[in-house]
Amino acid sequence: MADKVHGQSGSAFAQSNEEEGEEYECKICYNHYDLDRRIPKELSCSHTFCLECLETLHSREGRGWRIGCPVCRHRTPVREYQVQNLPNNRALSEALPLREHRRQSSSDTEEQQTGPSGSFATEERCETCKNAAFTAGCVCAIFSFLSMVVLLFLGLIFVHNFNHIASPVGPVCLFVASVLALLSIILTWLMCMLKYGAEAEASTLSSLTSNVM
Repeated sequence: MADKVHGQSGSAFAQSNEEEGEEYECKICYNHYDLDRRIPKELSCSHTFCLECLETLHSREGRGWRIGCPVCRHRTPVREYQVQNLPNNRALSEALPLREHRRQSSSDTEEQQTGPSGSFATEERCETCKNAAFTAGCVCAIFSFLSMVVLLFLGLIFVHNFNHIASPVGPVCLFVASVLALLSIILTWLMCMLKYGAEAEASTLSSLTSNVM
């Protein structure tokens, strides 16, 4: 029951925010009003549109001494043939700075709430992935090294003790041992790069931060 009431209140709040946003947007271009090129201009029929859209509409009509409302077709006189001379919608114009301030405050609050925690969680996940990759790489390197040693001894035993028998086991063991040796060297190098490269990057970033401060 409580979840249902909470859901209804949340939907009502979202609907009120949507209606408030529609009040502050031009019905021609659906962009929000501002105090520059999209300042709300009111026609004599009480319909309001942004300056930029009305200038475009006035230009299409030949820049005459009147402009037609795109909603009701009522024609409003344009003083000196300049759309910017039309009166502003005072209610919207006076409310725009307050609305912009509220939007900025809400965005700053949301960034403060989500920014650091999200960044910390991302860094923690990256560190966990690096540790997992480092551990897996070390295990693979050790396994490759031990397998290389075992195959090397088996290959030497087959080559020296069973050289009178035409068997490819000895050469194959030596070949696989050499491949595993190369693989273990590559894995060891990658693990060193992963570990000490990250530490070097962290120390460099720390020194840069201390120099800036």
